[in-house]
Amino acid sequence: MSSAIVGWLVVIPISIGVSWLIWSIWDNNRKLDARLATGDMELLSSSSYKITEIVQAPAGSSIEKSTNQTLPPGTTGYIQQRLPDGRVAMIPVKAMSQPIQSVHSTMHTSQPPPKL
Repeated sequence: MSSAIVGWLVVIPISIGVSWLIWSIWDNNRKLDARLATGDMELLSSSSYKITEIVQAPAGSSIEKSTNQTLPPGTTGYIQQRLPDGRVAMIPVKAMSQPIQSVHSTMHTSQPPPKL
């Protein structure tokens, strides 16, 4: 009987703490969403949030980072390419002028390969 009471004395405070933590995170996210929706300019100077980028775009827009890197003809080296998961890949590049050749689709087997 006393072990059940001790168990409840441990479980109840832990449950209250976890419940409060979940509610606190939910409430902070709800308040942030409301401030963003109203365009609260105090968010920019707030010490509670780390602002890394500000983008002004119409509602429903999606923003994708893309970088175009060009190398002068005849140079070799590496370019950095940021992968979707945030890692950076170093891709070897040799810039040279090559004629563009059409390649037949491998999805349509009835299409004959091009004559080179």
